[in-house]
Amino acid sequence: MSRPPLLTRDFALAASAVLMLHLAAFLFLHLPGFLQSLGAGEAEIGRIMSAQALGALLAWPFIGWAIDAYGRRAVTLAGAALFIVAIGLYLAIGELGPFVYTVRLLDGVASTMWYAALFTHGADLVPAARRTEGLAIFGASALIPIGLGAQFGDAILAWAGYRELFFGALGFALLGLVLCLPMRDVPTARAVPSMPPARGLLIAATEPALRPVWCAAFAFFVCAGALFTFLKTFVAVVEVGRAGGFFTAYALTAVLFRVFLGWVPDRLGARRMLGPAVLCYALGFVVLAGADTPATVLAAGAVCGIGHGYTYPVLFSLVVSRAATQRRGAATAFFAAIDWIGLLLAGPLFGQLIEVFGYGAAFSIAAAVLAAGTAQFYTADRGFGGGRGAHERKVI
Repeated sequence: MSRPPLLTRDFALAASAVLMLHLAAFLFLHLPGFLQSLGAGEAEIGRIMSAQALGALLAWPFIGWAIDAYGRRAVTLAGAALFIVAIGLYLAIGELGPFVYTVRLLDGVASTMWYAALFTHGADLVPAARRTEGLAIFGASALIPIGLGAQFGDAILAWAGYRELFFGALGFALLGLVLCLPMRDVPTARAVPSMPPARGLLIAATEPALRPVWCAAFAFFVCAGALFTFLKTFVAVVEVGRAGGFFTAYALTAVLFRVFLGWVPDRLGARRMLGPAVLCYALGFVVLAGADTPATVLAAGAVCGIGHGYTYPVLFSLVVSRAATQRRGAATAFFAAIDWIGLLLAGPLFGQLIEVFGYGAAFSIAAAVLAAGTAQFYTADRGFGGGRGAHERKVI
């Protein structure tokens, strides 16, 4: 029996839009350096970076409802347009103050709109029999920009300044919006919810089969938020390696494992695969905590990349498989909200930890958080572990 195809025209179009929009977003891996040049310390950098997450969280109850009510395309286009406005406002930042936080809040609203809508659309396009593999490949379009954004940013800043960096982000965002224009919703995906936004999201948040997934996702996103917020300042302070090199190794290994070994989670079962994936990410933090040479920084990036390459699609696959079809948008939006909550907490929390204990201790704590999240997942998920994919197949 032949397997259903993944690489359809609509799949490629949506993945290309994700690629461009994430290229714009990941140029902002260098934003902490810009804030540092304005006089911000680690704790304030963490607060400013976290303001983006606050904006996303203020909007996400309505975004999840809108995705299900009005379709993926409408929310994607609105989010991409608002994202372009937000990037333009970065060009007006000249000093620290309330305006910086306002721009970050707007960025968060826009980013969660196109992010949640595009990934829900991607889930609609992927055949159920190849869900984890398909989501892993689709998600690679969001991973490639991690390395490219870091490298492009290094190149731009080597020859120009942060103003040119923001113009580069603006260009990528415009391309992303153009690629979203031909997008069409999957006919069977759209269903107008009969309940208010908060009600649908509350059901998704408290669904027994999803609660263990939320625990693991929270641990992963908090630690990922810490890494993406402070890696730039870490390499600058300890004077070891470059952010571009770390994130290139991170993205390259993640993409390679997804493309060539993306079938492994579907073969072994997403539930079984989650533990090794998250613990691999934790190992990357351990390596980074003791990094004292550029090669060690690259190695840490590669190990973290392998962990991320599997953890995100496995978590997302569990969310999509265990959520009811008519609430898939709400479940995806709640999953995205946990991502933003992780960033919201990671900035101030790890910024303070770094200022008090240093980078090595903070990264070691992140590894411990990931291990604890993995243990909590399997403890809480015992009722859903009776055989590979059993629960997921029943829900679908």
